[in-house]
Amino acid sequence: MKKFVIVSDIHGNAKDERACNAAIAFTKKFNPEIRVIAGDLWDFSAIRTGASEDERAVSMQDDFEAGRGFANDFFGRTSENVLMLGNHDIRAYDLRDSKDAVKGDLGERMVADIKALAAKHKAKLIDYDAREGVYEIGDLNVVHGFHAGMSACAAHARVYGNVVFGHIHSIESFQTPGIKQKEARSIGCLCDLNPHYVNRKTGKLRWSHGWAYGWLHDDGTYAIFQARGVNGKFYAPTNIAEY
Repeated sequence: MKKFVIVSDIHGNAKDERACNAAIAFTKKFNPEIRVIAGDLWDFSAIRTGASEDERAVSMQDDFEAGRGFANDFFGRTSENVLMLGNHDIRAYDLRDSKDAVKGDLGERMVADIKALAAKHKAKLIDYDAREGVYEIGDLNVVHGFHAGMSACAAHARVYGNVVFGHIHSIESFQTPGIKQKEARSIGCLCDLNPHYVNRKTGKLRWSHGWAYGWLHDDGTYAIFQARGVNGKFYAPTNIAEY
């Protein structure tokens, strides 16, 4: 068997230090052979379309360094490392394609830095794309996430079958009915749960800190579990036996 850990939605300098430290500590102790960052390692709020004046004042360098620091701590030297891009990360790629030369040059440097980070850890870099942006751990699909709202898990299960994803920052699951059930899991996030841009949105009340981990069997089947934060503490049982 191989062990795996999947984290998502760190959001650069909008990360939650306690949640990130817990995920790193767990990963080092669990020592998985497969380590996946499932998107939104960075926030890149300063370059989003329609960014506010306050968002444009956020340091891009601080944002990038915060995400890079997490990746440096999370990825292993001998593990299978995967860096998936999310909807926030691809803002750098969109900036690169700008017709404004200044913005385009900045985007080019940002994309080069992302690729260099992946190369440093020999990580597979996966685009944010509904067809191509899928990483397979045996029979389990991993995506960043392409649906949101109360029915996000159901929508992902219909499209991707057995799948884990981030994107919506909450811990949820949904099983399709039928003889061969498919399950979608939203695995939570490692970022600030109360950013200013969602102050008046009740959806943030569903957000939770967490990550997924488990065991992959040689035949492609898997056992997956959810780590979650509760009142500032994190619980991820690993003393699990087969019967």
